[in-house]
Amino acid sequence: MFEIILSGKAPIYEQLYNGVAMLISSGRLGAGEKLPAVREVAKQLGINPNTVQKSYFLLEQAGLIYSIPAKGSYVRENTDAAKALKAHALKKLEECLNEAFNSGVSLQETEELVGRIWGKAV
Repeated sequence: MFEIILSGKAPIYEQLYNGVAMLISSGRLGAGEKLPAVREVAKQLGINPNTVQKSYFLLEQAGLIYSIPAKGSYVRENTDAAKALKAHALKKLEECLNEAFNSGVSLQETEELVGRIWGKAV
């Protein structure tokens, strides 16, 4: 069983998606490896099975996993997980930037925030 720590303001399904995606991209979950059953994950994390199912659905749409009916979900082979994660992050970033723009956040404020974030990574 993999370990995911859920915390923060992001929706639980998104946190689970990000956690599993990171495990795949880091190689901790290898190609062809079976993911734990939806009910098992829900029980371990104390969340609704529908939340886990939504995360698995999004992972499948992103091309990170595939499902076999009545068998389970597996890490897709020959996937470029890093590329899928980047595409997902860019989509979320665009949505957030549009919301910020529509809320009156200036380009300068945005650049300062980006500078602070990238400054942390240096």
